[in-house]
Amino acid sequence: MSALFARVFRQAWTTFEHAGAAGAGDGKFASNLQTLRRLVDQLTLADIGLEPSLVATETFQQPTKAPCTYVGVFENDRFAMSVFVLRENYTMPLHDHPQMYGLLRVVSGAVQICSYSEVARRDSIESEGGGGGGGTHRRHVLVAAEPEKIISAALGDCAVLTPTERNYHEITAIGGPAAFFDILSPPYNSSNQAQYYFYRKVPVPRHLAEMEPVGFGAPDKPSIHGGDERPRYVLETIPNPEHYYCDTVHYAMPEFMHYHQGTSTTSDRSG
Repeated sequence: MSALFARVFRQAWTTFEHAGAAGAGDGKFASNLQTLRRLVDQLTLADIGLEPSLVATETFQQPTKAPCTYVGVFENDRFAMSVFVLRENYTMPLHDHPQMYGLLRVVSGAVQICSYSEVARRDSIESEGGGGGGGTHRRHVLVAAEPEKIISAALGDCAVLTPTERNYHEITAIGGPAAFFDILSPPYNSSNQAQYYFYRKVPVPRHLAEMEPVGFGAPDKPSIHGGDERPRYVLETIPNPEHYYCDTVHYAMPEFMHYHQGTSTTSDRSG
């Protein structure tokens, strides 16, 4: 474990200590987040204390190996840290990060990230029949596609998502297995955190893409996107994909985290 990772942890604690009351307009929070990003940009697999064998091609050639490995590093009610390792060419399904801030740093290999920002949404309950009064929750989200991004361990850069920008994404390992470290705030298991969903992408006709459609909670009139030419899609919720499941690896908590261990909780985002 490195001194750099200790600094990342302490800066994350400082950044998200009062994040519930903070936002993009909070200068102190924005400054802390930028400092955290600069530190995360430098992280390596060794800094976190993980072995290179975790990302070895041979590891994923074992017949019973899941396409994804999950390492829960730390979680409390403020933020969560974890590492995901993806098999070559495997895509972590399209999912959301509701009302979250997040930083994603590739620490081995390379990934392609396809991200989307929400424009509007519609929630509905589809009847299951039988007169029982129940139904299935459906969410349709109109999104703008962000430019695809390729991030590698060599580039020294991380991806950032906010409660309103790039917080829908899918991640693909390219050129071999890849591992990425992420920090999310608030964590998925937080008591006040909205449920997360998986989605499928549906193209939107151009004439609808230029409007905020009726039924998405917006006025029945064209929107002015200020020359925004980003492609529009509708994302539709789907059940958890059967192909998405993870092996889990125990993480040996470093000494500098022990002080906060009493306020941490068990995290499981492994599908």
